[in-house]
Amino acid sequence: MTISPPSADGTSEEVPVLMYHSIAASASRRFSRFAVEPGEFASQMDYLAAEGYTSVTAGDFAGSRSSDRPLPTRPVVLTFDDAYEDFYSTALPILREHNFAATLFVATGYVGSTARWNRSVGEGDRAILSWQALRDITAEGIEVAAHSHTHPQLDRLHHAALHDEVNRSKGLLEDSLALQVRGFAYPFGYWSRAVRTAVVSAMFRYACAVDDLVATPGDDVYALPRLTVSAGIGLTDLARLLGARPTPSDRRSMAVKRVTWQVLRRGVPVLGGNPRQGWPV
Repeated sequence: MTISPPSADGTSEEVPVLMYHSIAASASRRFSRFAVEPGEFASQMDYLAAEGYTSVTAGDFAGSRSSDRPLPTRPVVLTFDDAYEDFYSTALPILREHNFAATLFVATGYVGSTARWNRSVGEGDRAILSWQALRDITAEGIEVAAHSHTHPQLDRLHHAALHDEVNRSKGLLEDSLALQVRGFAYPFGYWSRAVRTAVVSAMFRYACAVDDLVATPGDDVYALPRLTVSAGIGLTDLARLLGARPTPSDRRSMAVKRVTWQVLRRGVPVLGGNPRQGWPV
């Protein structure tokens, strides 16, 4: 991995797609990595603004890859998985201060309830946004996209269950919010050829994975890599994350890790939780 400064005009073919989860002051020990403290998040947004970054939604970023629409100078994509209530109460006011766009990925089976899939990490009671809150968010220009229906490990589902998870999430969001849903994010970052095919068949325009790599023009629009922003990262490491440019070797290594992990997980019983400790929830 190399660290590259921006070009003279601030543009680059590589675009950092940042992945957040909860913006909260407290969390269980096993979830704490994914709960960025509000003050820390505010400092990160201040830093992005001061450095001249312009945020775009994941949908607009993906759309730019298949059209002639140019991206703004120094683009960055801010994504938030799971639709925790603190996105509305805490993250959105901070984003609003900088006129930053963002994309929120929603597991539709838990809207207005709690993150029951997180029981294994002590976060089953963390509140999820209501349908009314999601309507309010879309009115502010935030892109709402799908994150499956019940947040399962999609690559371990049979054909019918897989397609139900993907299609139901899209249908519920579109019917409840009266908008077109273009994007999908794979729960836990797990995907396979069959999962990708299901997402394409459901007429999504793009999908986000994880992979912790900066997005480049050659990336599959149905497996866009994202960079995990962990709690306590600090501005120095955030700057390093934003400026990291993966080498071909980095990408090959990540692909090998993904395939290896899929093979290893085939022998692990599905218990409804996340078998990889420390992996995004």
